[in-house]
Amino acid sequence: MIQMTPAAQSQPEVAYQWMKSYIAALPREEETFLNEAVLAKTTGTSRTPVREALLRLEAEGFVKRIPHKGAYVPPISDPDVRAILQARSVVEKWAVSALESMLDAQIDAFQRVIDQQREAKDDPARFIELDTEFHTLMVRAGGNPVLADFYASLRQKQLRIGVKAVSQGTDRAGDVLREHQLIVDALRSRSLDAAHQAIDAHLDSTRLAVIGY
Repeated sequence: MIQMTPAAQSQPEVAYQWMKSYIAALPREEETFLNEAVLAKTTGTSRTPVREALLRLEAEGFVKRIPHKGAYVPPISDPDVRAILQARSVVEKWAVSALESMLDAQIDAFQRVIDQQREAKDDPARFIELDTEFHTLMVRAGGNPVLADFYASLRQKQLRIGVKAVSQGTDRAGDVLREHQLIVDALRSRSLDAAHQAIDAHLDSTRLAVIGY
């Protein structure tokens, strides 16, 4: 879990970062209610910063709020996982279809994220944050801001799915690094077929790691 130093950040930011890391590690199949008093004590803040953090997390899709009851983290079912990965396949393969106009500098940026992921291999939450950054950069390179915004709306579910995948005792993190490298190698060689195949293989292995079929 990400460790934060209260002295270096505002209390709402401390609460936000702690809760985002906590939510990412929750079982995806279960609905989890969040108690403001417990969160304030755990994060070393108070209810006001916690509420500010919850509003921010709600805006980003990490939590939902029920008037007069509080906030909760919604579950992600197996059909949700399949639907999200199918949507990702469509968007990501469309994005790399623009690889003829993709700059070497953009591909270099993808490689730098892989290198950062390699250093974060033993920190599932940080590793998956970088995983999301890798795929988001790739989608933005496609040049369609509407699709990029849609892709960003999947962020919290992708984060929880990814943490689940790399926290199961297998070397899923190592597999992800190899799969990402294949995507970048295909982009650098300007092979659209290879890029599409690498994306499909990556998302298929993610599905198998998370739901087993």
